[in-house]
Amino acid sequence: MTEIVMNQSEIAAEIAARLREEVAAAVKARDVGVATSAPVAEGEGSFGDFLKCVATNDVQRLRAVYKSSKALDETTGAGGGFLVPTQFEERIRAVGAPMLFDQLVAAGRGPLMLRTNTAELALPVLEQDQIPNVESSSLVGGVRLVWREQSADVAESEPKFEQRIFRPHAADAYVAAATELITDAPQALEDTLVSLFGRAYAVLKARVMLRGTGVGQPRGIVGHPAAISVARATGSSSQADNDTNTILAMIQRLLPGSATAVWIAHPFWRARLMATRLSETLLYTVNGQSLVYGDTLAGIPIAYSEHLPAVTGAGSLILADLSYYAMVERAGFSVAFSEHVRFLKRQSVWLFGVRIDGAPLINAPLILADGAGTNTVSPFVEIAAGQ
Repeated sequence: MTEIVMNQSEIAAEIAARLREEVAAAVKARDVGVATSAPVAEGEGSFGDFLKCVATNDVQRLRAVYKSSKALDETTGAGGGFLVPTQFEERIRAVGAPMLFDQLVAAGRGPLMLRTNTAELALPVLEQDQIPNVESSSLVGGVRLVWREQSADVAESEPKFEQRIFRPHAADAYVAAATELITDAPQALEDTLVSLFGRAYAVLKARVMLRGTGVGQPRGIVGHPAAISVARATGSSSQADNDTNTILAMIQRLLPGSATAVWIAHPFWRARLMATRLSETLLYTVNGQSLVYGDTLAGIPIAYSEHLPAVTGAGSLILADLSYYAMVERAGFSVAFSEHVRFLKRQSVWLFGVRIDGAPLINAPLILADGAGTNTVSPFVEIAAGQ
Protein backbone atom coordinates (compact mmCIF):
# COMPACT_ATOMS: atom_id res chain seq x y z
CA MET A 1 0.00 0.00 0.00
CA THR A 2 1.34 3.43 -0.93
CA GLU A 3 1.68 5.72 2.07
CA ILE A 4 0.55 9.30 1.57
CA VAL A 5 2.60 11.79 3.56
CA MET A 6 1.23 15.31 4.12
CA ASN A 7 2.96 18.08 6.00
CA GLN A 8 1.13 20.38 8.41
CA SER A 9 0.40 23.11 5.86
CA GLU A 10 -1.05 20.58 3.38
CA ILE A 11 -3.31 19.10 6.06
CA ALA A 12 -4.55 22.58 6.98
CA ALA A 13 -5.29 23.35 3.32
CA GLU A 14 -7.22 20.10 2.92
CA ILE A 15 -9.30 20.77 6.03
CA ALA A 16 -10.05 24.32 4.84
CA ALA A 17 -11.16 23.03 1.43
CA ARG A 18 -13.50 20.48 3.02
CA LEU A 19 -14.99 23.16 5.29
CA ARG A 20 -15.61 25.47 2.32
CA GLU A 21 -17.47 22.69 0.51
CA GLU A 22 -19.64 21.92 3.55
CA VAL A 23 -20.44 25.59 4.17
CA ALA A 24 -21.36 26.12 0.51
CA ALA A 25 -23.67 23.10 0.61
CA ALA A 26 -25.31 24.34 3.82
CA VAL A 27 -25.85 27.85 2.40
CA LYS A 28 -27.38 26.46 -0.78
CA ALA A 29 -29.76 24.25 1.21
CA ARG A 30 -30.73 27.23 3.39
CA ASP A 31 -31.43 29.43 0.32
CA VAL A 32 -33.93 26.98 -1.11
CA GLY A 33 -35.40 26.23 2.32
CA VAL A 34 -34.82 22.45 2.25
CA ALA A 35 -32.22 19.84 3.10
CA THR A 36 -29.92 18.74 0.32
CA SER A 37 -31.48 15.86 -1.63
CA ALA A 38 -29.57 12.91 -2.91
CA PRO A 39 -29.06 13.12 -6.67
CA VAL A 40 -31.43 10.95 -8.67
CA ALA A 41 -31.07 10.09 -12.33
CA GLU A 42 -33.67 11.64 -14.60
CA GLY A 43 -36.50 9.20 -15.29
CA GLU A 44 -36.33 7.58 -11.82
CA GLY A 45 -38.95 9.90 -10.36
CA SER A 46 -42.69 9.29 -10.01
CA PHE A 47 -45.75 11.48 -9.72
CA GLY A 48 -46.08 10.45 -6.07
CA ASP A 49 -42.50 11.50 -5.41
CA PHE A 50 -43.10 14.75 -7.31
CA LEU A 51 -46.10 15.48 -5.05
CA LYS A 52 -44.00 14.75 -1.96
CA CYS A 53 -41.33 17.16 -3.20
CA VAL A 54 -44.01 19.83 -3.64
CA ALA A 55 -45.37 19.07 -0.15
CA THR A 56 -41.91 19.37 1.45
CA ASN A 57 -40.91 22.29 -0.77
CA ASP A 58 -37.89 20.33 -2.01
CA VAL A 59 -37.07 22.92 -4.66
CA GLN A 60 -33.64 21.46 -5.36
CA ARG A 61 -35.03 18.04 -6.23
CA LEU A 62 -37.95 19.52 -8.18
CA ARG A 63 -35.50 21.39 -10.37
CA ALA A 64 -32.84 18.70 -10.66
CA VAL A 65 -35.01 15.63 -11.19
CA TYR A 66 -38.30 16.98 -12.56
CA LYS A 67 -37.10 20.19 -14.25
CA SER A 68 -40.07 21.90 -12.59
CA SER A 69 -40.23 25.60 -11.77
CA LYS A 70 -42.67 27.95 -10.09
CA ALA A 71 -45.82 28.88 -11.97
CA LEU A 72 -46.59 32.59 -11.64
CA ASP A 73 -50.02 34.20 -11.52
CA GLU A 74 -49.98 37.37 -13.65
CA THR A 75 -53.12 38.72 -11.99
CA THR A 76 -51.52 39.04 -8.55
CA GLY A 77 -47.81 38.75 -9.09
CA ALA A 78 -47.68 36.10 -6.37
CA GLY A 79 -45.87 32.82 -6.80
CA GLY A 80 -48.16 30.00 -7.81
CA GLY A 81 -47.63 26.25 -7.60
CA PHE A 82 -45.04 24.18 -9.41
CA LEU A 83 -45.46 23.29 -13.07
CA VAL A 84 -46.31 19.62 -13.54
CA PRO A 85 -43.59 17.82 -15.56
CA THR A 86 -44.52 16.91 -19.12
CA GLN A 87 -44.48 13.15 -18.57
CA PHE A 88 -47.01 13.44 -15.73
CA GLU A 89 -49.13 16.00 -17.59
CA GLU A 90 -49.47 13.51 -20.44
CA ARG A 91 -50.65 10.83 -17.99
CA ILE A 92 -53.22 13.23 -16.55
CA ARG A 93 -54.52 14.14 -19.99
CA ALA A 94 -54.71 10.48 -21.04
CA VAL A 95 -57.19 9.76 -18.24
CA GLY A 96 -59.82 11.80 -20.10
CA ALA A 97 -59.63 9.66 -23.26
CA PRO A 98 -62.93 7.77 -22.59
CA MET A 99 -64.82 10.99 -21.83
CA LEU A 100 -66.92 13.16 -24.14
CA PHE A 101 -64.53 16.03 -24.87
CA ASP A 102 -61.50 13.86 -25.61
CA GLN A 103 -63.59 11.45 -27.67
CA LEU A 104 -64.79 14.27 -29.87
CA VAL A 105 -61.23 15.49 -30.41
CA ALA A 106 -59.94 11.97 -31.13
CA ALA A 107 -62.75 11.40 -33.65
CA GLY A 108 -61.88 14.60 -35.53
CA ARG A 109 -65.15 16.23 -34.45
CA GLY A 110 -63.88 18.34 -31.58
CA PRO A 111 -63.03 22.03 -31.31
CA LEU A 112 -59.92 23.76 -32.58
CA MET A 113 -57.36 23.21 -29.79
CA LEU A 114 -54.57 25.75 -29.35
CA ARG A 115 -51.88 26.17 -26.70
CA THR A 116 -50.02 29.30 -25.68
CA ASN A 117 -47.21 30.25 -23.31
CA THR A 118 -48.44 33.83 -23.05
CA ALA A 119 -51.18 35.55 -21.05
CA GLU A 120 -53.32 35.98 -24.16
CA LEU A 121 -53.58 34.79 -27.75
CA ALA A 122 -54.90 36.90 -30.63
CA LEU A 123 -56.50 35.12 -33.60
CA PRO A 124 -57.44 36.76 -36.89
CA VAL A 125 -60.98 35.62 -37.71
CA LEU A 126 -63.04 36.20 -40.84
CA GLU A 127 -66.17 38.31 -40.38
CA GLN A 128 -68.72 35.83 -41.70
CA ASP A 129 -71.90 37.30 -40.26
CA GLN A 130 -72.39 40.06 -42.85
CA ILE A 131 -74.87 39.88 -45.75
CA PRO A 132 -72.76 38.48 -48.60
CA ASN A 133 -72.81 39.52 -52.25
CA VAL A 134 -74.90 37.02 -54.24
CA GLU A 135 -71.73 36.03 -56.12
CA SER A 136 -69.84 35.34 -52.89
CA SER A 137 -70.51 33.56 -49.59
CA SER A 138 -70.37 34.28 -45.88
CA LEU A 139 -68.12 31.23 -45.58
CA VAL A 140 -65.26 33.14 -47.23
CA GLY A 141 -65.87 36.48 -45.53
CA GLY A 142 -67.26 38.16 -48.62
CA VAL A 143 -64.26 37.51 -50.88
CA ARG A 144 -65.34 36.95 -54.49
CA LEU A 145 -63.91 36.74 -57.96
CA VAL A 146 -65.26 39.69 -59.96
CA TRP A 147 -65.92 39.49 -63.68
CA ARG A 148 -64.18 42.13 -65.81
CA GLU A 149 -63.79 42.99 -69.43
CA GLN A 150 -60.40 42.99 -71.11
CA SER A 151 -58.23 45.97 -70.01
CA ALA A 152 -60.80 47.03 -67.40
CA ASP A 153 -59.81 47.84 -63.82
CA VAL A 154 -60.08 45.11 -61.18
CA ALA A 155 -62.99 45.71 -58.82
CA GLU A 156 -62.30 45.76 -55.07
CA SER A 157 -63.04 42.54 -53.21
CA GLU A 158 -61.28 42.21 -49.88
CA PRO A 159 -61.85 39.84 -46.97
CA LYS A 160 -62.94 41.37 -43.67
CA PHE A 161 -61.08 40.26 -40.56
CA GLU A 162 -61.51 40.86 -36.88
CA GLN A 163 -59.16 40.02 -34.04
CA ARG A 164 -60.30 37.62 -31.33
CA ILE A 165 -58.45 37.81 -28.03
CA PHE A 166 -58.34 34.66 -25.90
CA ARG A 167 -57.20 35.10 -22.29
CA PRO A 168 -56.94 31.74 -20.50
CA HIS A 169 -58.84 31.80 -17.20
CA ALA A 170 -57.60 29.98 -14.10
CA ALA A 171 -59.48 26.97 -12.76
CA ASP A 172 -58.36 24.89 -9.78
CA ALA A 173 -59.10 21.48 -8.26
CA TYR A 174 -58.89 21.20 -4.48
CA VAL A 175 -57.87 17.74 -3.13
CA ALA A 176 -57.44 17.03 0.59
CA ALA A 177 -55.68 13.97 2.06
CA ALA A 178 -54.62 12.79 5.50
CA THR A 179 -51.28 14.24 6.58
CA GLU A 180 -50.03 10.79 7.59
CA LEU A 181 -50.70 9.41 4.11
CA ILE A 182 -48.77 12.23 2.48
CA THR A 183 -45.82 11.74 4.82
CA ASP A 184 -45.70 7.93 4.87
CA ALA A 185 -46.94 6.84 1.43
CA PRO A 186 -47.34 9.61 -1.16
CA GLN A 187 -47.02 7.07 -3.96
CA ALA A 188 -50.28 5.49 -2.78
CA LEU A 189 -52.05 8.68 -3.85
CA GLU A 190 -50.47 8.77 -7.30
CA ASP A 191 -53.03 6.83 -9.35
CA THR A 192 -55.95 8.33 -7.45
CA LEU A 193 -54.85 11.93 -7.95
CA VAL A 194 -53.90 11.40 -11.60
CA SER A 195 -57.32 9.89 -12.26
CA LEU A 196 -59.26 12.51 -10.31
CA PHE A 197 -57.50 15.47 -11.87
CA GLY A 198 -57.54 14.02 -15.40
CA ARG A 199 -61.27 13.34 -15.25
CA ALA A 200 -62.00 16.70 -13.64
CA TYR A 201 -60.17 18.50 -16.44
CA ALA A 202 -62.01 16.53 -19.14
CA VAL A 203 -65.34 17.36 -17.46
CA LEU A 204 -64.39 21.02 -17.16
CA LYS A 205 -63.61 21.32 -20.88
CA ALA A 206 -66.89 19.68 -21.90
CA ARG A 207 -68.89 21.83 -19.48
CA VAL A 208 -67.49 25.19 -20.56
CA MET A 209 -67.59 24.31 -24.27
CA LEU A 210 -71.30 23.60 -23.93
CA ARG A 211 -72.48 26.02 -21.25
CA GLY A 212 -69.66 28.35 -20.22
CA THR A 213 -70.89 31.82 -19.28
CA GLY A 214 -68.00 33.81 -20.73
CA VAL A 215 -67.59 35.66 -17.41
CA GLY A 216 -64.32 34.58 -15.82
CA GLN A 217 -64.49 31.39 -17.91
CA PRO A 218 -64.84 30.31 -21.57
CA ARG A 219 -68.06 31.06 -23.49
CA GLY A 220 -70.10 28.01 -24.39
CA ILE A 221 -72.30 27.13 -27.37
CA VAL A 222 -75.72 26.90 -25.71
CA GLY A 223 -77.46 30.26 -25.86
CA HIS A 224 -74.62 31.93 -27.77
CA PRO A 225 -75.68 34.67 -30.25
CA ALA A 226 -74.23 32.59 -33.11
CA ALA A 227 -76.50 29.62 -32.32
CA ILE A 228 -79.82 29.16 -34.10
CA SER A 229 -82.71 28.07 -31.90
CA VAL A 230 -85.21 25.76 -33.62
CA ALA A 231 -88.75 25.57 -32.23
CA ARG A 232 -90.08 22.11 -31.41
CA ALA A 233 -92.64 20.72 -33.84
CA THR A 234 -96.10 20.22 -32.31
CA GLY A 235 -98.43 19.52 -35.25
CA SER A 236 -98.35 15.70 -35.25
CA SER A 237 -100.36 13.34 -33.09
CA SER A 238 -97.35 11.43 -31.76
CA GLN A 239 -94.26 12.62 -29.90
CA ALA A 240 -92.02 10.58 -32.22
CA ASP A 241 -93.35 12.36 -35.30
CA ASN A 242 -92.92 15.76 -33.66
CA ASP A 243 -89.35 14.88 -32.67
CA THR A 244 -88.62 13.69 -36.22
CA ASN A 245 -89.86 16.98 -37.69
CA THR A 246 -87.82 18.93 -35.15
CA ILE A 247 -84.67 16.99 -36.06
CA LEU A 248 -85.21 17.62 -39.78
CA ALA A 249 -85.68 21.33 -39.10
CA MET A 250 -82.43 21.41 -37.12
CA ILE A 251 -80.53 19.68 -39.93
CA GLN A 252 -81.87 22.25 -42.39
CA ARG A 253 -80.35 25.10 -40.37
CA LEU A 254 -76.91 23.49 -40.05
CA LEU A 255 -74.12 25.24 -41.94
CA PRO A 256 -73.79 23.58 -45.37
CA GLY A 257 -70.70 21.43 -45.79
CA SER A 258 -70.31 20.67 -42.07
CA ALA A 259 -68.68 17.29 -42.59
CA THR A 260 -67.58 17.03 -38.96
CA ALA A 261 -70.92 17.88 -37.33
CA VAL A 262 -72.04 15.98 -34.24
CA TRP A 263 -75.22 15.74 -32.18
CA ILE A 264 -74.84 16.26 -28.44
CA ALA A 265 -77.86 15.46 -26.29
CA HIS A 266 -78.92 15.23 -22.68
CA PRO A 267 -78.88 11.49 -21.76
CA PHE A 268 -82.65 11.38 -21.26
CA TRP A 269 -83.13 12.17 -24.97
CA ARG A 270 -81.91 8.75 -26.03
CA ALA A 271 -85.17 6.79 -25.74
CA ARG A 272 -87.10 9.49 -27.60
CA LEU A 273 -84.55 9.76 -30.38
CA MET A 274 -84.55 6.00 -30.91
CA ALA A 275 -88.25 6.23 -31.83
CA THR A 276 -87.77 8.80 -34.64
CA ARG A 277 -88.21 7.59 -38.22
CA LEU A 278 -88.73 8.67 -41.82
CA SER A 279 -91.50 6.51 -43.23
CA GLU A 280 -90.37 3.03 -42.13
CA THR A 281 -86.69 3.93 -41.71
CA LEU A 282 -85.40 4.67 -38.24
CA LEU A 283 -83.33 7.84 -38.02
CA TYR A 284 -81.45 6.46 -35.04
CA THR A 285 -78.79 3.82 -35.66
CA VAL A 286 -77.06 1.99 -32.83
CA ASN A 287 -73.34 1.18 -32.91
CA GLY A 288 -72.16 3.65 -35.51
CA GLN A 289 -68.40 3.86 -35.93
CA SER A 290 -67.61 7.58 -35.78
CA LEU A 291 -67.48 7.87 -31.99
CA VAL A 292 -66.97 5.38 -29.21
CA TYR A 293 -70.45 6.34 -28.08
CA GLY A 294 -71.45 4.42 -31.20
CA ASP A 295 -74.86 5.82 -32.21
CA THR A 296 -75.88 8.01 -35.12
CA LEU A 297 -78.94 10.17 -35.78
CA ALA A 298 -79.76 10.81 -39.46
CA GLY A 299 -76.25 9.55 -40.24
CA ILE A 300 -74.56 12.04 -37.89
CA PRO A 301 -72.74 10.74 -34.79
CA ILE A 302 -74.48 11.40 -31.50
CA ALA A 303 -73.03 11.65 -28.01
CA TYR A 304 -74.58 12.44 -24.65
CA SER A 305 -73.64 14.91 -21.96
CA GLU A 306 -75.04 15.46 -18.50
CA HIS A 307 -73.96 19.09 -18.78
CA LEU A 308 -76.76 20.02 -21.18
CA PRO A 309 -80.10 21.27 -19.82
CA ALA A 310 -82.84 18.75 -19.05
CA VAL A 311 -84.90 17.41 -21.98
CA THR A 312 -87.55 20.15 -21.84
CA GLY A 313 -84.95 22.93 -21.63
CA ALA A 314 -83.53 25.04 -24.45
CA GLY A 315 -80.27 23.55 -25.71
CA SER A 316 -80.91 20.03 -24.40
CA LEU A 317 -80.23 18.80 -27.96
CA ILE A 318 -77.67 20.52 -30.18
CA LEU A 319 -76.23 19.92 -33.63
CA ALA A 320 -72.76 21.43 -33.82
CA ASP A 321 -69.77 21.74 -36.11
CA LEU A 322 -67.18 22.22 -33.40
CA SER A 323 -64.47 23.22 -35.86
CA TYR A 324 -66.06 26.68 -35.43
CA TYR A 325 -65.18 26.65 -31.74
CA ALA A 326 -61.67 27.45 -30.45
CA MET A 327 -60.29 26.43 -27.08
CA VAL A 328 -56.98 27.90 -25.93
CA GLU A 329 -54.95 26.29 -23.15
CA ARG A 330 -52.19 28.01 -21.25
CA ALA A 331 -49.34 25.52 -21.49
CA GLY A 332 -48.64 23.51 -18.36
CA PHE A 333 -50.61 22.34 -15.35
CA SER A 334 -49.54 23.50 -11.91
CA VAL A 335 -49.74 21.95 -8.43
CA ALA A 336 -49.46 23.70 -5.06
CA PHE A 337 -49.58 22.33 -1.50
CA SER A 338 -50.69 23.57 1.91
CA GLU A 339 -50.60 21.84 5.28
CA HIS A 340 -52.42 24.70 7.02
CA VAL A 341 -55.83 24.96 5.30
CA ARG A 342 -57.24 21.91 7.14
CA PHE A 343 -54.82 21.79 10.05
CA LEU A 344 -57.44 20.85 12.69
CA LYS A 345 -58.65 17.96 10.52
CA ARG A 346 -55.06 16.73 10.18
CA GLN A 347 -55.40 16.99 6.42
CA SER A 348 -53.21 18.64 3.86
CA VAL A 349 -54.39 20.05 0.54
CA TRP A 350 -53.15 19.92 -3.03
CA LEU A 351 -54.36 22.56 -5.45
CA PHE A 352 -54.17 21.59 -9.14
CA GLY A 353 -54.45 24.42 -11.62
CA VAL A 354 -55.19 24.84 -15.34
CA ARG A 355 -55.85 27.89 -17.47
CA ILE A 356 -58.15 27.82 -20.51
CA ASP A 357 -60.35 30.06 -22.62
CA GLY A 358 -62.71 29.28 -25.45
CA ALA A 359 -65.48 30.70 -27.61
CA PRO A 360 -67.27 30.24 -30.95
CA LEU A 361 -65.39 31.78 -33.88
CA ILE A 362 -68.46 33.55 -35.27
CA ASN A 363 -70.65 36.20 -33.65
CA ALA A 364 -73.98 35.49 -35.34
CA PRO A 365 -75.65 33.06 -37.77
CA LEU A 366 -74.41 33.19 -41.37
CA ILE A 367 -76.66 34.66 -44.05
CA LEU A 368 -77.05 32.63 -47.24
CA ALA A 369 -76.15 34.21 -50.56
CA ASP A 370 -79.56 33.36 -52.05
CA GLY A 371 -80.60 36.98 -52.32
CA ALA A 372 -83.31 36.76 -49.67
CA GLY A 373 -81.08 38.30 -47.02
CA THR A 374 -82.93 36.56 -44.19
CA ASN A 375 -82.20 32.86 -44.59
CA THR A 376 -79.59 31.91 -42.02
CA VAL A 377 -77.55 28.85 -41.10
CA SER A 378 -75.05 28.22 -38.34
CA PRO A 379 -72.47 25.67 -37.17
CA PHE A 380 -74.43 25.66 -33.89
CA VAL A 381 -78.11 24.66 -33.93
CA GLU A 382 -80.00 24.07 -30.69
CA ILE A 383 -83.48 22.98 -29.79
CA ALA A 384 -85.83 25.48 -28.15
CA ALA A 385 -87.56 24.85 -24.83
CA GLY A 386 -90.71 22.73 -24.93
CA GLN A 387 -92.06 19.20 -24.60
